[in-house]
Amino acid sequence: MVLTAMLAVLSVVTIGIPGYATVVPGYTAMATFYWAVFRPDLQPASALFLIGVLQDILTGTPLGLTAVSLLLLHALALSQRRALITKPFLLTWVGFMVIQLPVSILAWLMMSVLQFRLIGPEPAMFQYLVTVLGFPVVAWLFVRLHRYVVR
Repeated sequence: MVLTAMLAVLSVVTIGIPGYATVVPGYTAMATFYWAVFRPDLQPASALFLIGVLQDILTGTPLGLTAVSLLLLHALALSQRRALITKPFLLTWVGFMVIQLPVSILAWLMMSVLQFRLIGPEPAMFQYLVTVLGFPVVAWLFVRLHRYVVR
C-alpha cells in the first residue's frame, strides 16, 4: 500500500511539459489492478479509499472521485482474478485494458456531473491510452518487487 501511496504522489510531480497534469498516467490504477489480481491480501479496500482521497487532495480533483474509481477498479479486478492470474501477461494486459475502460468512462462522467457541464472526452481518452500503454512497464516493476521484496 505504501507503494501505491507513493504512486499517488508521483502522479502530481510536475515534469515541465504543458498539459501533462491532465494526461498523467493512472499509476494508482495500475497498482490497484496489479495487486488486486496478484496479491489482494496486501491491498485492503479501506486503504485504497484513503489513497484515492489523498490523490484527489494532491491533484485538486473533487474529493472521492479517485477513491470511487480505485474501488470500482479493485472490485472489477477481483471479480476477474481467477481468470487472469494464471494467464500469460498479454491476457492480463488485455484484462487491464477492458476493466480500466469503464472505470475511465465513469470517472469522466462523474467529473462532468460535478462540474455541471460536459467535459471534452479527449483528455480522459488520452489518459486512458497512456495508462494502458504504460501498464507493461509498471507491471514489470511490480513483478520484480513482488518476487524480491513482498514474498
